[in-house]
Amino acid sequence: MANFYSAAERRSRGALWPSFAPARIASIVNIEAGRQHAPLHVLWQIAGELGTDLALLIPRREDLLLPDAAVPLDQETIDQIEAAAHGNPETARAVTALVGKLKASIEKQHQSRTSSAKTKLRK
Repeated sequence: MANFYSAAERRSRGALWPSFAPARIASIVNIEAGRQHAPLHVLWQIAGELGTDLALLIPRREDLLLPDAAVPLDQETIDQIEAAAHGNPETARAVTALVGKLKASIEKQHQSRTSSAKTKLRK
């Protein structure tokens, strides 16, 4: 669930401040910082204040899921992970797998954005 809220915060970061009265800002800060989860009615209110659809503030499922297959990492990155693991091979393997999946996810998002941009240019 933490992934969901951090992804939602990234999608809405900075967009909330201009339209809210100072009395609401403290609550928004807590939501953005992950100290408080926003009830559904609050999310509807935020979307209404922003003049947008709630679905645009909620991360898509693919934004939350890491790909099953990791991409290969360069030797410099592997060396940095091994140094940070302080000789613990289990930690090094776990971090290497996670970083590989994160990199695959970033590359997938980049490819998706690139193909969306190309589709828009063709229209």
